[in-house]
Amino acid sequence: MTANKDPIFTIQGDASNNDGTAMNQLVTAASTDYTGIDADTSLVWTANATSGGYVKGIKAKAGGTNTASVARIYINNGSTPTTATNNTFWGEMTLPATTAIATAATVEPYYPIEQAFPPGFRIYVAIATAVAAGWVFNAVAGQYE
Repeated sequence: MTANKDPIFTIQGDASNNDGTAMNQLVTAASTDYTGIDADTSLVWTANATSGGYVKGIKAKAGGTNTASVARIYINNGSTPTTATNNTFWGEMTLPATTAIATAATVEPYYPIEQAFPPGFRIYVAIATAVAAGWVFNAVAGQYE
């Protein structure tokens, strides 16, 4: 496949979490830092190593009954995420209290990003309050190659 040397549109959609290595990664543990270095910060997306990628936003879905929390979103430059200077605090979204129910949908918070990222950059998410059932975070994104 020929590289997309001047990307305007993504060549492949990417709707998985944890960089496509697994789906339904429930985040339950709290992280209280604002640098993204905490062990409870979870990888959500990685840009293509050659051409980068584009992220429309981050979607959250409750895994069941949870107390209210906040999700903090970090951009990593592709290097070790446990080094604070490799991360930037990008933003946060409110995660409301949820109740598992079989007859209605739970809310799906969405944080718009609308940003192209260089090769190898990553997005990590952490929650500020420990929750029982957990949250799944998915990047609505695309890869340039």
